[in-house]
Amino acid sequence: MLGHYCRDVPGNLQTSQSRILDAAESCFERMGVRKTTIDDVAAEAGVARITVYRNVGNRDQLVLKILLRVTQRFLDRTRPRVLAAPNLAGAVTELLLSTVSAARRDNSLLLLYASEENGEAGGPISGAVEPLVAMYGEVVAAAVERFPGELRSDLDAHAASEWTLRMIVSLLTLTSPEVRDNQGLRRYVETFVVPPLLAPNRARVGRAT
Repeated sequence: MLGHYCRDVPGNLQTSQSRILDAAESCFERMGVRKTTIDDVAAEAGVARITVYRNVGNRDQLVLKILLRVTQRFLDRTRPRVLAAPNLAGAVTELLLSTVSAARRDNSLLLLYASEENGEAGGPISGAVEPLVAMYGEVVAAAVERFPGELRSDLDAHAASEWTLRMIVSLLTLTSPEVRDNQGLRRYVETFVVPPLLAPNRARVGRAT
């Protein structure tokens, strides 16, 4: 009897949270965001339902933590490629295309960016936009600093980050009448999505000048 309770007492809060979040990611991948319950996550993690609430909060808070966790992991991997671009246009293009490509490959990432929670149109989980803009903003700000003078003078990194995130969600959730391969999608992003962010003298998108 004592052993049953002991297994549910976290010796380290961070370790316990990671265990629960790992379990939640597995459940989301297997059953989808909408169908996954706190009970499912608790069973997957091998803890009691109350332990999930104590460590990560309610179901909405759990989903949000997963979204931010998956996104931070992705951005940590992607940032070096973004900053290796020849200019700001190339950096934003790389960030956009890398996110879209990763979400289309990784069902859990796609579910979280284009959540079934928000119906057929999809979109980020409620409450996620502000922290996501901040997270993408760190990468965009680093690119803006690396390529001074290339961002429109009336914009800042936060505005560029919000635009980038909105375009990512749009590309993932809106069905296009034209089926584009990777090169076609790159041309679309270079032609229509990135130019509004650039200073007037940046005529060529994604190419060294």
